[in-house]
Amino acid sequence: MASRPKLENLNFLYPIIIILVIVLATSAFVIVDSGHVGVIRTLGAVQPQPIPEGFHLKKPFLDKVEQVDIRLTKAKSKSAAASKDLQTVETQVTVQYSILGPVAPQTYQRIGQREVVAATVIEPAIQESVKAVAAQFTAEQLVTREAEVKQQIQKAIENFINVTLLDKKVPTALKIANVAITDFEFSAEFNKAIELKVRAEQEALQAINEKTRRVTQAEAGYQ
Repeated sequence: MASRPKLENLNFLYPIIIILVIVLATSAFVIVDSGHVGVIRTLGAVQPQPIPEGFHLKKPFLDKVEQVDIRLTKAKSKSAAASKDLQTVETQVTVQYSILGPVAPQTYQRIGQREVVAATVIEPAIQESVKAVAAQFTAEQLVTREAEVKQQIQKAIENFINVTLLDKKVPTALKIANVAITDFEFSAEFNKAIELKVRAEQEALQAINEKTRRVTQAEAGYQ
């Protein structure tokens, strides 16, 4: 009769033991998603080697795996700047880039996940580069020498990113695939002034053409 309470106690413990076994088992492995690498943090310390996509064993309760997206992505930013003649100009820049898997642990440790990389590396590079380059040209030159200006902006963005990554001690963290820059946009006042200038030039050209026509007709009549 005395054994029945012990048996009931064991029956009560069985579900708890099963739950503990399940928790222990599920904490002993991780599945890294496709297009990602795993960054292992052991009691908070980042391990230097990433793990590829797929199934992996890990130390239960001690290891936590952060999934870092290494697929091609883009950061887009609309930047406003002042030209050399103090005209406000806006342009939208899109940078396509990816985080390189082999150094993903160091990138995660010193910068952060992909969203942080975009906010602290890519977007500041766009803003500062557009401002620095636009200040070297007048508003008219930004239009007439647009290809040259865009090339300088692209080079400035790449240099800014390289310097930032070097400062963070992860110089090979990113691969820049492409930099796309939209046409420059100016204030309504500047656009109106350009429109009036173009109209005045067209009217002046028409006046010259008309004068030339009349002279030609007069000479023909004289002969």
